[in-house]
Amino acid sequence: MEGKMFYETIGRLFSRQQMRRLGLLLESAGMDFVPEAFAGFVVVVCFLASLLTYLIFASIAPLRGFLFKLSFFISPDATLSSPDFFILVSALFSIILASGVILLSVYVMLFLMADARRRRVEEVLPDFLSLSAANVRAGMTIDQALWYAAKPEFGILSDEVAIVAKKTFGGVPFNTAIDYLTERFNSKPVRRAVALIKQAIASGGKLADILEKTAEDSREMMTLRKEISTSLLMYVIFIVFAGAIGTPFLFAISGKLVSLLEGVFTTLPTQSSTSFAASVQGPFIMPSKPSVSSSDFWLFTILTAVMTAIFSSLIIGVISKGTKRDGVPYVPFLLAVSLAVYFLTSHLLGGFLSNIYF
Repeated sequence: MEGKMFYETIGRLFSRQQMRRLGLLLESAGMDFVPEAFAGFVVVVCFLASLLTYLIFASIAPLRGFLFKLSFFISPDATLSSPDFFILVSALFSIILASGVILLSVYVMLFLMADARRRRVEEVLPDFLSLSAANVRAGMTIDQALWYAAKPEFGILSDEVAIVAKKTFGGVPFNTAIDYLTERFNSKPVRRAVALIKQAIASGGKLADILEKTAEDSREMMTLRKEISTSLLMYVIFIVFAGAIGTPFLFAISGKLVSLLEGVFTTLPTQSSTSFAASVQGPFIMPSKPSVSSSDFWLFTILTAVMTAIFSSLIIGVISKGTKRDGVPYVPFLLAVSLAVYFLTSHLLGGFLSNIYF
């Protein structure tokens, strides 16, 4: 209990609007947490992860060298004159990196849970509405019709509808109780069905016919969505291939080429190259050492491959389902495939070209 109060105290540092958005996301994901407590817990995890990241970067020499290059790039004079600036840059980088990874992971996890719940509900919603319409035609009131239609085969929809019915039987107005469904599921068909039910009750329309028509529309929308996804499958395959396979494969080849040229020019004697330049006559192009080092190019390729995978996932979401948010679940998959292809290609090329290095 004390730990929960501690987390809630930290969570109250955020604005009410932010906590309300987080609460809606938690509701959609089916997690019964107080938004302030959940936000405070995430803040504590980010702090501990940032501290661990800083210790890891400080204890490993290559990572410490990367941080020194980063601080030198930001301000060469401050880095050379004050070691505290290096510590400050290292701490800020650790906080940004660890917090970014934690927050992105939490958001993706909640979004995936909410999306899974939405898909399960939308699959059974037409049958649930049809059964509710049959109950209304049998003479039941709308709250009773929904209660008796909440069969176990409808899964989580039945559980949430049962809660709505219990609230109604407990004295909560039906129009207020049924809004609970729109908070628990981030689904347009559910919001549309709830809105039509409330309008039918207010206007005195034929509720059974409205429920049956809403069920038919939901079935047609599901069929149409599947047909659209099938017709756009080739575009999705092309984007997946370009973002997860083609880009990291070409980056791996380019990185090995830069590393090979860097090794060649490092071992090439300066005197012989000067004599060769003096002996060459005519419009020949003299080879020169790459201006970008292999380590800098490696960092560039990793960052570019990650960004390409992320934007490819968002584009897939727009093409297949209409919104960028629907592409978020594809981010971990494309990131994993992209990095796996890059490191596997680099390893294979390193073994194949090992006898060429001077």
